[in-house]
Amino acid sequence: MKKILWMLLLTVSCTGFVRAQESEGIQFFHGTWEEALQQAKKEGKMIFIDCYADWCGPCANMVKTIFPLKEVGDYFNRHFINLKCNMEKGEEGKTLKQRFDVVSYPTFLFVTSEGYVALRGAGFMKADAFIAFAKKAVATGKNGNEERFAKGERDEMFLKGYINEMLSLHNADGVERVLNTLYEEQGNKILRDKDYWEAFDCCAADVNAPLSIAFVKEYKKLYKVHGEYAVLQKIRNLYASIRCALTLYDTQGRKEVVNEERKQVYFDLMKERKLPDYKVLQQEVDYIILLRAGKYEEAYALGEKSLAKADARELCNWATLGERMVRKNKAIREKMAVWVKRALALQHNEEIEEEGKSVQHDLETSENPFYGGKGSKGRSTIPIRGYRR
Repeated sequence: MKKILWMLLLTVSCTGFVRAQESEGIQFFHGTWEEALQQAKKEGKMIFIDCYADWCGPCANMVKTIFPLKEVGDYFNRHFINLKCNMEKGEEGKTLKQRFDVVSYPTFLFVTSEGYVALRGAGFMKADAFIAFAKKAVATGKNGNEERFAKGERDEMFLKGYINEMLSLHNADGVERVLNTLYEEQGNKILRDKDYWEAFDCCAADVNAPLSIAFVKEYKKLYKVHGEYAVLQKIRNLYASIRCALTLYDTQGRKEVVNEERKQVYFDLMKERKLPDYKVLQQEVDYIILLRAGKYEEAYALGEKSLAKADARELCNWATLGERMVRKNKAIREKMAVWVKRALALQHNEEIEEEGKSVQHDLETSENPFYGGKGSKGRSTIPIRGYRR
């Protein structure tokens, strides 16, 4: 009996200790986003949003080790309306994820009572760094870049700093949105600017966005500014990437099926916009679809037909896709390595030289894709949106 009473007392005391810890840490607002905005206006505070997902380890670590700390709670409770939001569940979470361009977890947003992001950060932070970051948000206040841009600030140094800030956080949607606004205000000249071009190159993905359409119309003029290889590669990455191919699928239960009608409309669009070598781009999309379905022999046969007169850039693109997507088929991978050999034998640039040799090596020495390790630059022919090359 005494042992049972002792265990009960211990349980109560431990529960009390946990609650005491919780009361000392960040106190989170229990309400909707709109209610949090109203509360922020009422109290004259900013909003702190912890953007998380259930599967995110660093998110759970912040909740367990940082949010309950007294020094963290003291600062955050005094200066912010604190809100936790699962970005992958519920209508509000998904809406806020899209509104604030959340691309990784945890993301920490400090938002003004007018709904503008004053400061954003990502990843696990120790207590001192977390508090210092919050202090920076308070100091920034209504001078955050999002609000300054929305209210019309257009100084070039500010604009490029704002874009660089978003690029550092891989906020591709935000960058693409800003670039399209600048295009509407300044026209095609932004495509000739080296810094804006770099941002466009690594972030633009919407083929129907005004700037993307203007880019296709201007592509030959841009050869002199950025080089033929870079311009043609951007057209290819806009219209014939894995990401593009995925938009052509429907999901029936758990099975993905290519929507042939949608694909034809997309192919007609390529032709209508007079893309250079649009037929090869269409075939590259079909090639990706075959690879995704595991139809490696058919994919290779399509490549042999489509690449008969291809230049080094196209050969390297197709070989790199094969290296990324062909699994457990060394014979096909070795055949695709020949495309790289042909590419390296043709006139090509340094980028093809460096990447081609790496792709050839991986196709010839492994039956599975190489995804890169520590220090790896990855594949520039399969760029990751929002990441600079």
